[in-house]
Amino acid sequence: MKKLLVALSLIAGSLTASAQWGRPVDFSEGPGLKDAYKGYFTIGVAVNKFNISDPAQTAIVKKQFNSVTAENAWKPGEIHPKEGVWNFGLADSIANFCRENGIKMRGHCLCWHSQFADWMFTDKKGKPVKKEVFYQRLREHIHTVVNRYKDVVYAWDVVNEAMADDGRPFEFVDGKMVPASPYRQSRHFKLCGDEFIAKAFEFAREADPTGVLMYNDYSCVDEGKRERIYNMVKKMKEAGVPIDGIGMQGHYNIYFPDEEKLEKAINRFSEIVNTIHITELDLRTNTESGGQLMFSRGEAKPQPAYMQTLQEDQYARLFKIFRKHKDVIKNVTFWNLSDKDSWLGVNNHPLPFDENFKAKRSLQIIRDFDAAMDNRKPKEDFVPNPMNQPGQEYPQVNSEGYARFRVVAPDAKSVIVSLGLGGRGGTVLHKDKDGVWTGTTDGPMDPGFHYYHLTIDGGVFNDPGTHNYFGSCRWESGIEIPAKDQDFYAYRKDINHGNIQQVTFWSESTGKMQTANVYLPYGYGKLVKGKNGKMTQERYPVLYLQHGWGENETSWPVQGKAGLIMDNLIADGKIKPFIVVMAYGLTNDFKFGSIGKFTAEEFEKVLIDELIPTIDKNFLTKADKWNRAMAGLSMGGMETKLITLRRPEMFGYWGLLSGGTYMPEEIKDPKAVKYIFVGCGDKENPEGINKSVEALKAAGFKAEGLVSEGTAHEFLTWRRCLEKMAQSLFK
Repeated sequence: MKKLLVALSLIAGSLTASAQWGRPVDFSEGPGLKDAYKGYFTIGVAVNKFNISDPAQTAIVKKQFNSVTAENAWKPGEIHPKEGVWNFGLADSIANFCRENGIKMRGHCLCWHSQFADWMFTDKKGKPVKKEVFYQRLREHIHTVVNRYKDVVYAWDVVNEAMADDGRPFEFVDGKMVPASPYRQSRHFKLCGDEFIAKAFEFAREADPTGVLMYNDYSCVDEGKRERIYNMVKKMKEAGVPIDGIGMQGHYNIYFPDEEKLEKAINRFSEIVNTIHITELDLRTNTESGGQLMFSRGEAKPQPAYMQTLQEDQYARLFKIFRKHKDVIKNVTFWNLSDKDSWLGVNNHPLPFDENFKAKRSLQIIRDFDAAMDNRKPKEDFVPNPMNQPGQEYPQVNSEGYARFRVVAPDAKSVIVSLGLGGRGGTVLHKDKDGVWTGTTDGPMDPGFHYYHLTIDGGVFNDPGTHNYFGSCRWESGIEIPAKDQDFYAYRKDINHGNIQQVTFWSESTGKMQTANVYLPYGYGKLVKGKNGKMTQERYPVLYLQHGWGENETSWPVQGKAGLIMDNLIADGKIKPFIVVMAYGLTNDFKFGSIGKFTAEEFEKVLIDELIPTIDKNFLTKADKWNRAMAGLSMGGMETKLITLRRPEMFGYWGLLSGGTYMPEEIKDPKAVKYIFVGCGDKENPEGINKSVEALKAAGFKAEGLVSEGTAHEFLTWRRCLEKMAQSLFK
């Protein structure tokens, strides 16, 4: 709801808002990834011929990346398909693009079991050659490629994927079942053993004495394969083989790996090399990883929102680990420019640019990190949320504003809490060995009340630990983050309290019963001495206070703490008692995409023709405009503005709470209103509030504003607004 309300608040100040409503966000706005990570490591991308020939795609490459890898053009089988035959065309075009644009390259790859120049293994008659012949051919290949491109290449994937995968305790070799070798049973290994690895690195060093020589492989976070790679590289380096670094292919998914596994691999490899590259980064939306090829194919289909959140969270967590290890991680390369190019297929949505080369929110999340938050840990003074159900320990909050959640769902694949830092789509929880999901927000939340819900494997549920509150057109879970100034809406045992009662009334205009909640101050109904000296019941002014989109008549009394705010103001002598009427404003019938057509005329009929007469008939009100006020938050503010401007004879006091502003030229009769209040959070539109107040005062209106410190479009903003506005009503 919060994001929808923010959008509404942005447009509420102007009723010609359709141009702003639904405006697409360009997540590529801002610096490129290479600039954001200038102090950390280079950011790379694997490209194909289209990426370097289409102007729109080349613009992305040049803005975002300072390292390029040729996806396929330099692989041995592509560039050197037959003895004496070289396909330099595409390889040269990629290299020349990089030369012309000052972009350095990673050379991928010089020796691989797949897409290899298999002619190196046989003679002209198709018979196997001896390893010495193979080495001669391999050396010529490596020298030719390296010498042609070493002016633009800073690192070479010399040997690719030579180690065996996990899960193979035994294997067939020459028709016999034997214990599995740590090495992949490639033609290279069967002919030469692991000596081919050493030879390839020796040949590369001969050709390029200064280039960074890498061993590159996938599934490096798997414990078994991690150790096989470690042992091989350690053995080779001890024998003098010039292996400078390890390339950890980042073919991961939205569930795997966790930070612990990734960090273990980085730390382990750091024992033997001082250079690590994350060479082939993409995130599948299924559970496969590494070299598994059973991925989704076909035309692009919309990515479910919860999977998008999981992917964004995973990218954020991975890059947080990468930044932490910037001393050894020197490059991170995305494997392909967009989902359209990806070897994984567009239905996996694996990259920060979609199939139309539009930036996703994941690009923004990767780029716009807060370095100060990378190493920040919340204080461990968590206590149960004040709005929890009796006996429930979770969710919890701490003194800094962090929120922590716990959900028992042993068979679930994913659990997301919708509450989280802006732009992240929520907080992704992680499962322990007992099937319990826990997680803490990545940073402090704004103080005050927040709606949230759980998304478990795509299904939306409420948190059983806390009470439910009506928002987003449904009953949502709610959490209260402690605020420094929370005393003004706290329940006080030392004062008298009013009461809130529900009123139902028939609405002829809507053809059904409508509901309102009415706050009556303490002492309502008592006898007082009238002007004629006779005892009579005291009558009160009335504030008609409206909720926002997705909420209803319960929102101000419960989430807004309106009754407690009134009680405390009255007890402290800051206001004289008045009635507050909180009715359903028909906002939830609003259809998105038609904001420009919103007139509030339907609610105006309910309010003016049905609700106000009902309240005046059944309660002790002062039934005139100078004892009647109208105010509303967000979309309720839009209703307030429209109705007060059209029907100034009904209300003498007007208030907009994150619901736009009034300007003098909009008010036909300056004498129609005694007091105008406008307010919002300092993360919303404070400039607009200040300009409105200045203009109104300059035109002779009594106007007041409030910019709520440290809040956005949320209930602490509106609680603070109500508390200040109430002190100037009916004066």
